[in-house]
Amino acid sequence: MSTQGASNTLPEQSANGKGNNCSPDYFSGGLQFPLAGFVMHILAIDVGTSAVKAAVLDVASAEAVIEPVHCSYSLDRPDRDTATIPPDRLWNAVAEAATRAAASAKVAVEGVGLSCMTPALVLLGRNDEPVAPIWTHFDRRSRPLAQKLANDAERCREFLEHACNPPLPGGMSALSACRQLELKPGLLVASYLHANGWLGLKLTGERAIDTAGACFTGLYEPRRTKSWSATWCEYFGIELGWLPKVVCGSTTLGGLRQEIASAWKLPAGIPVKLGTADTSSAMLAAGMKAGDLLHVVGTTQVLAAFADPPMPHMRRLCRPLGIGDAFIHVTHNPVGGEALSWLFSLCFDSPLFDEQERDQAKRHFFETVVKEQALHHETEVVLDPPFLGGDRLEIADKSAAFRNLKLATGKLDLVAAVLAGMRRGHTEAHTNLGLGSTWRRIFLTGGGADVVERLQLQEYAGAELHTLKEGSLRGVARLFG
Repeated sequence: MSTQGASNTLPEQSANGKGNNCSPDYFSGGLQFPLAGFVMHILAIDVGTSAVKAAVLDVASAEAVIEPVHCSYSLDRPDRDTATIPPDRLWNAVAEAATRAAASAKVAVEGVGLSCMTPALVLLGRNDEPVAPIWTHFDRRSRPLAQKLANDAERCREFLEHACNPPLPGGMSALSACRQLELKPGLLVASYLHANGWLGLKLTGERAIDTAGACFTGLYEPRRTKSWSATWCEYFGIELGWLPKVVCGSTTLGGLRQEIASAWKLPAGIPVKLGTADTSSAMLAAGMKAGDLLHVVGTTQVLAAFADPPMPHMRRLCRPLGIGDAFIHVTHNPVGGEALSWLFSLCFDSPLFDEQERDQAKRHFFETVVKEQALHHETEVVLDPPFLGGDRLEIADKSAAFRNLKLATGKLDLVAAVLAGMRRGHTEAHTNLGLGSTWRRIFLTGGGADVVERLQLQEYAGAELHTLKEGSLRGVARLFG
């Protein structure tokens, strides 16, 4: 596919961010994919909370030409509420993953597309350089602002009606920006972006935010006016002039800059797609429609499905897909893989293990203890509340407890209690989706998908279960369809 004539500028839009310029193929959740015989290879970059994954994908099949490249990094967490990443650390991981993936694929790359953790707030100065670390959605330092807004019932109702989401610390980036400005009142800000917009700016020189990301700011009204709110910008101390244009995630931001193209060994000028949130990207990869459910099993667990009409609620996220006009509901089960990893470190690891012994112990824990022994182990121990790993929908700080402990309680009892807590947390998250209880297809993705499948969740009875590999990465191919 020729890349000649690829747009180097964003589509015309009004200054308040109205308009999405989405392809008509992406309107109702019934997504149309490329025709057979269509041949194009693109570089997909998926930015998560602990690693960047990159791969060259065949657009028609959304399959990787070679195994994806992983470049890990850590978040800076000096205290329980802080979760940031220095911009240089993220950019270096992106550049390394992209360069290695492009070099090893040995095919012509004709485009670049993004999928990103969202929100991940990047405040820039007049020189387009970040003026602070990137605040991820795990950062909870804006909790006092969220609690103040949540405690004002009328104001909170207005915010929910406007933003379609609760005032979540970390989950709505306007609260993070407001808190940053409180902590550093002399911060000279000229531009407000999320991670995919910042990466797009570095790749093309153009700035924008996708509709899902705009909704995650808390400053954008996604249903009626589809524009930035001067009222809520004033409330949070955000200048309207800082905010970028709002576009569809499949928008071509521009052509790849010569400097980046040379460093990554790619053709200059190939189209760069803004992309959208990682959950949305996984839904694109699955080809989901109304009546399908995505279940992401990672640090925590995420449920997502199309919602028509969208119905905002304090116990769920409600936002545009980021591609087209469809909306989705998203809920969280706070008992996920992180809870099991914590139990391994607490009860099954040893400071005397070398690296090989630790890997063997971890495999034994997950493959034998979790998937075989604990699943069938009866115990009186209860994880109450089923909250161990963090919940993006929390405003007040929460903690969990093991109850009914006795001197005879063993390690297997704790693992069994966590698995039972997963079931309880899932039932609550499933109810909070507000979309009924019958599903046609369920797509499981993430490192713990096989654990969830073995739980035999009652809410999934009668549905087709599908395993989705590398969903958020492969969904980038659908931006080019």
